[in-house]
This record gives sequence, structure tokens and C-alpha cells, in this order.
Amino acid sequence: MSKTPLTALIIGAGFSGVCAGIKLKEAGIDDFVIVEKTDGISGTWYDNSYPGAACDVPSHLYSFSFAPNPNWSRRFSPAPEIEAYTEKVVDDFGLRKHIQNNTEIISAKFDEKKAVWHATDQHGNVITARFIIASVAILGTPQMPDIKGIADFNGPAFHSARWDHSVDVKDKRIAIIGSAASALQITPQVAKTAAHVSLFQRTANYVIPRRDRPYTKFEKFIFRTFPWTMKFPRFALFAYLDFLFHKNFKQGSFINKYLTRMSKKYRDKQIKDPELRKVLEPDYAMGCKRVLLSDDYYETLQKENVSVITDGIKKITSTGVQTENGPHDADIIVFATGFSATSFLTGIEMEGINGSTLKAWRQNPKALRGLIIENMPNAFFLLGPNTGLGHSSMILMIEAQVKYMVKCIQAVPDGKYFNVKSEAMQAYNEELQKHLAKSIWATGCTSWYKNPDGSIPTMWPHQTSTFAKMMRDFDMGEYDLIETKQ
Repeated sequence: MSKTPLTALIIGAGFSGVCAGIKLKEAGIDDFVIVEKTDGISGTWYDNSYPGAACDVPSHLYSFSFAPNPNWSRRFSPAPEIEAYTEKVVDDFGLRKHIQNNTEIISAKFDEKKAVWHATDQHGNVITARFIIASVAILGTPQMPDIKGIADFNGPAFHSARWDHSVDVKDKRIAIIGSAASALQITPQVAKTAAHVSLFQRTANYVIPRRDRPYTKFEKFIFRTFPWTMKFPRFALFAYLDFLFHKNFKQGSFINKYLTRMSKKYRDKQIKDPELRKVLEPDYAMGCKRVLLSDDYYETLQKENVSVITDGIKKITSTGVQTENGPHDADIIVFATGFSATSFLTGIEMEGINGSTLKAWRQNPKALRGLIIENMPNAFFLLGPNTGLGHSSMILMIEAQVKYMVKCIQAVPDGKYFNVKSEAMQAYNEELQKHLAKSIWATGCTSWYKNPDGSIPTMWPHQTSTFAKMMRDFDMGEYDLIETKQ
């Protein structure tokens, strides 16, 4: 156990953990550690290394406002470039010495007498800190499907977020279970060399053109020579996504109707076979599930070595996938089945005050400003409940939360701890749910945005500019400042 408590323990070295570290240093706080359970950094972009992995948010907006990158190769960054960008930011801002890899925090308990957290890693080591900053990705826990016989398959089988790079897909029969965002990127890549790809689709998706392209040498030269020019594409992207595309997620909006027509027109133009076109037609409101972007998905599905299978899966066998209408042999199975997005912070258990635990909280997850949980004093949960976006860059949400968090840390003196007031928590979440009830996510489809009971603990219903404005001012009146129990 460390003798002198750190000011902060940051859990996770993804974008939010890196941002937290940078802003703590800028505030003059240098006694912190960033623990990361893997041997890399960049979180989601370290985990998701499957073929074709890339960001759905344009590059110049999917980067820190204080660390623009003139060297993006494309409008939409591939995962290796995002990982490399994060590594460079870590080095540029002197964070490397603060990062402790291969360290997974499995539990933490708050000490009311000393106003500190005692966090325990997988080896039993204890780190003591005044503040805990949890920056564990919402899309960080792979979700395996509930299908019989998964262990019976004789060949390689893995989740898309745990891609086995020792497996060669060339000339192999590949079964991809799932047809959403990851499968949309994987399928065109593996189909280039695979003997056959069987894509198992449970639900059709709305797909709109990605309009990706490489940046020209001249554009990158301009960005490097005149860095201020990067503000123009960033602002243009921000304005379009925040003030126009955002309206797609309002029930009955003109943008939603327009994009619904665009998606249908794109599908009808790309898919020649009327039967396949019918299979790929969604039966729910656009935006209720994640809207997907691709320039080559529909083209790939029409290749001779690709099949779209909508039969219900009965079980996995030693040789492949057994559906209701027969077997589909495979050499490799990829589970592109997404993440447990509504099960926040599943890898760690925390005990706060008044008997509060994360295990109990997960039954009905709520947070003030998506950051602070009741009875979890001196703790911050970056990208917590109701911070997810369907329209823009999560980096904008991260930066807004971290600025607020630093103000909060500066307002809490040694020997004291803060706890959010129940009335502040209740008022915030009641207002939030009123707006979510009018969103497209509240319509009838089943999605990872929602709990089984229909509640929506994941999404932010407003513009990112609204969130930034809300997080600009820190009000200590929403919290109790408590003396330690000596």
C-alpha cells in the first residue's frame, strides 16, 4: 500500500484517461498514475484491431482540440493511425512516466476516515489515492452471443474485439455472426481473400455512404505548414454533425425523413438483386439502432464468395453453424456481436459510502452529468451513463467532462470529500429522461442503447455543444462537502 496517497488514480489509458492525465498536469497536479490492464494504450483502438477497423467520425473531429493531427491519411481514420496518434499525444504531453501497463484494478473501497480510495489490482497490490477517475470504455466489454455449442467448434473462433492475428483468413470459409458496425468493416476486407464468407444477419441496418477518401499530399502539406488551417475542417464537421445530423435522432424530424430516403435510395442503387434488397431493408425507424456508414459493404455482399444468411441460428457445431434450415460449414467463426454497453464498468467492483456498491448501481445506472455517481465520493466516471452519441465525436464529451472534473478536484481540499446531493441527481436525470422519451431511441426497436425494460442509460439526447455549455460551470451547491471521520 502506498504510504502517501496520490492525488488521483486514473483507470484506463484510452482517450478519456489520456485527456484526464493531460489536464491534471496542466492544472499543476503531477502525482497521479494511469493504470491500464493491457500492454498498450488507446483503449478501444488497441482492442479493436480487426481487418478494416476504422472510426465512424471524421479524423479531424476525432482528435483532441488541443492536439490536432496534420498527418491523417484519410477522412476517416483507420484504427492503427488512431492508436499511433494516441501514442504521440502521450509522449508529447509527458504522460509516459505516469502509465502503468498490465495493471487491472479489480476492486476499490472508500475510506471515510481518511477521505481516500484504496484500489486493488489483479496481483493484490493496493494503490491509495484521494480521487479515482474511471475511464473504462463503454464499448470495452465484448458481448458473446447466447448460442449453444460455441465450445464445440473445431476451428478458430473469436470475438471481433479480440481478433486472433495468428489466423490466416486467406482461402478459408469464414462465418461472421452479426451484421452491424464491426461486421460492416470486417466483411469487405476478409472477402477479398477468403474462399467464402457467410454473414449471419439477425436485423437489417440502415447504411448511408461513408464518402471516405485519402487526403492529398497538398492537403497534408497545408495542414503541416499552417496548422491553423485544421480548424476549418474541424469546425465544418462539428457544425454539420451537431446542428444538422443530430436532428436525425428526433422523432419525425425532416432530417430523419431525408436520411431514411437517402439510405433506401443508396440501397436500391447498390443492390441489384431484389431478394437481397428485401433482406437488407430495415423494419424500424432510422436511428433507433446505430446508423452505419460504408462505401463498400453493399458491393461486397453481392460477390460470388459472400452469402447473407437470415435463418435463425440453432447451434454451433464442430464444423460450423447450424441454422433452422441447415448447416453452414466454416473454418473460422468471428463473433461480431458488439459490446455490453449498458453494463457499465463490469470489470471492477467499488464500495463507496452508505453501503453503496457498483454492483447494486448497475441495476439502474444514473450519474450527474454522466460523470458522478451518488455515494461514490471523490470519484469520476468519464463517459458514464447518458453520454453516448449517435451523431458526433465522443472526444468532445470527454474534453467537456475533464474540464469540469478538474474544477471539482480543485474545489475539494485535503481531508474532505464530496458527494452529490440526491435532489441534484434526481432533478438532472428526470429532465434527461423527458428528452430521451422524444428521441428516436425510444421507438420500438431493440438496441444496445436500451435496457431490457426499455430505459435508455446510454445516450445523450442533445447536441454536444449543449453538453459543453452545461459542463462549463462547476456548482458546489450540487454537492455536500464532508469532513473526514477522524
